[in-house]
Amino acid sequence: MGYSRPMVSVIVPNYNHATYLSERLNSIASQTYDHMEIILLDDASTDGSVKILKRWAADKPHVRLFVNEKNSGTPFAQWNKGIALATGKYVWIAESDDMAAPEMLATLVDLLEGQPEACLAFCQSMLIDKNGKPLHSFNEHYAFVFKTDRWERDFCADAREECYKYMLLHNTIPNASAVVFRREVLVGQLPLDESFKLNGDWFFYVRLLSCSEKFCYTAKAMNFFRYHPQTQRRAARNKTHAFFEILQIQDYIRSRFPQAEESFVHARRMCATWWIGNINGSALFNVKLLKSHYKLYQVFKPYFRHLWWRIVWHFVFITVRRPILWLGLKRPLKRLRSRLYPGKYFEAELSD
Repeated sequence: MGYSRPMVSVIVPNYNHATYLSERLNSIASQTYDHMEIILLDDASTDGSVKILKRWAADKPHVRLFVNEKNSGTPFAQWNKGIALATGKYVWIAESDDMAAPEMLATLVDLLEGQPEACLAFCQSMLIDKNGKPLHSFNEHYAFVFKTDRWERDFCADAREECYKYMLLHNTIPNASAVVFRREVLVGQLPLDESFKLNGDWFFYVRLLSCSEKFCYTAKAMNFFRYHPQTQRRAARNKTHAFFEILQIQDYIRSRFPQAEESFVHARRMCATWWIGNINGSALFNVKLLKSHYKLYQVFKPYFRHLWWRIVWHFVFITVRRPILWLGLKRPLKRLRSRLYPGKYFEAELSD
């Protein structure tokens, strides 16, 4: 089969994921849908990734490799670069540390072919650890945040409603590797905002959905999202920029959709709860970080009575937590916290 006019452009942005690259590339090569071009992007890796990419790309006319001499500082610069290089009708951004079931691409392309008004289609994701062991699907996240079983079945839905009803509260497309985009809609919203460090994908989805009619989802878990110490999300947990980004996204949705007003207070309170759960003692010894936390405190203060007491209790909790963990009482501690604050903490992400 020729690849002069690919149906799908597969973009693989990589930075220091040599450990997982072969698995990722093999999962792309194993797709049952093969009418594709593959664009490999390396952001000045220092771990031998380039050697793996060069070896894999050799003698494959449908594969192009681009290596940055200097790190861009943000994954979203790589997204912009890859999308600009893409020529396919559809775009799949296959993150370099994730994996996909062989039928994923074919399934999502079929959805988009059958729904010409849909700007994107995505599937359920299974969270896996650094060794590829399954942890749980994102249904647990959806149920925790939204208290609904909506994502347990396939659907195509109103794209704009998704913004003010769901995206206001949480990113309902939790992993880019699970998404196939319609390129003509995608390029109309370029560039991604490269000032975002963590939530640029969330903001981009909101922009994309805001100007679209529909999107589609399949409940079959065909994407495997790897959760490990090098992920951007884990690295950002003890910093504040992620929360300022969420506030920016919420404000953007509120400005675009009057319907968002109904849930805006709830969205702010939810963000504040996540923020409190991620404060640690290092903030007390870093003046810049402490100032950022104070700014967030001022933003969230109008949405809570006695917000300061919630923060004090959090510090009491993390202080007594360490000896309890040392004694091997982690599970009882988590159960106690769940009873005291039901629905306030997501155990898989906030109890490392």
